Amino acid sequence: MVRQGMSWLAAALVAAALAGCNNQQASGPSGDPGTVGPMPELVPLNRPPIADIPVPLGFHLEEGKSRNFSAAGARYVDHVFSGSADKFAVGRFYKRQMPISRWTMVTDMFVQGDIMLDFEKESERCRILVTGGGTFRSTKVKVALWTSGRVVPPSGARTARASRR
Repeated sequence: MVRQGMSWLAAALVAAALAGCNNQQASGPSGDPGTVGPMPELVPLNRPPIADIPVPLGFHLEEGKSRNFSAAGARYVDHVFSGSADKFAVGRFYKRQMPISRWTMVTDMFVQGDIMLDFEKESERCRILVTGGGTFRSTKVKVALWTSGRVVPPSGARTARASRR
């Protein structure tokens, strides 16, 4: 009789434990209750440092490693950002967001663990290099932009040759 009571008690405890597990909300990769499945896609910062180059929300500019300037209709950007998103999610972010700013993807490479994406717009070229990531390393995004064709001065500007005449 004691044995029957013990097996009934054991069965009741197992059933209670299973019922408790079923009442918990599922937790997705982001840790948020109720989200199940792949991680949500990254969204852009509202005001990135360079207007037509998107930056994923949660990434910050490493000012000591970054520079940009423009002169005579040409611009040069060399920025480094760091954040904690998965590097493949960051690569997808740029493939999706750059065309919104009228950039056309030219090259998509995965080389020795790094993602390298090249884009063109008019006379400019932009290279996005995504590196790092993982459990204890932040993901780095290096943005390099340069003028690739002949520099045309802004309309209304006089050239040095024309001003000498």
